[in-house]
Amino acid sequence: MTEHRNEEESIESPTVSGPSQEDLHAKREFITAYFEDLDKKIAFLVDLAQGGHGDEAWLLCLVYIDGLANWLNLPEKKSAKNFSGALMEHGGNELFSIVLPNWLIKALPLRSAPNGLETALTASIAALPANEAFLPTEFLNRVRAGLSPALLTWLEREVWRGTIAHAVYASLRSPGVHYAGVSHGLSFSQSAFRGQPIPRVDFRNLYSALISLAAHAREVSERTGDWFGVV
Repeated sequence: MTEHRNEEESIESPTVSGPSQEDLHAKREFITAYFEDLDKKIAFLVDLAQGGHGDEAWLLCLVYIDGLANWLNLPEKKSAKNFSGALMEHGGNELFSIVLPNWLIKALPLRSAPNGLETALTASIAALPANEAFLPTEFLNRVRAGLSPALLTWLEREVWRGTIAHAVYASLRSPGVHYAGVSHGLSFSQSAFRGQPIPRVDFRNLYSALISLAAHAREVSERTGDWFGVV
């Protein structure tokens, strides 16, 4: 009796293999080299600022923050949200997370907001201490009573738009990148946080935030062995 072998069984499955250890080692070396070069670029911003090129130092500082934020948040491509979130989470300064209620009302995409949001939120903000600023969770707790669960859920997703981090994006980063007009800082003299004046956003604290953000990006990349932790 002739033995027949199933044709499908006779075909060997291709062997799927991942990158070699040599390739992984080379990738880690590239990652380390990239961040060492980035550290030098960041350090050079101080030379620019002290050498009479303050505009260039400001602009590059904002661009580097923007670039790192977008890498860290892939595949999210919303630059303003990425920039704001990166400063809030990894900028090393609570300043960037402060919510300015009046800025929030102006910055929210009210045309796409649920019906009744603008009226309810405006009334809730009017009941707050005048010109007082809050951290996001505190602000949401303060306005919770005046909003329905649906409105509050929507606002929780969008509250980042009211932060100083987003004010930096809208008032410094965007004009600098798109219109070559660099403002040297932001002041919030009409607002207070926990009874104290809110510090001015200047080159010093923005530069410190960039260093903190770059350090976080490097730590994630070197720990995971992937660029910015993105697989």
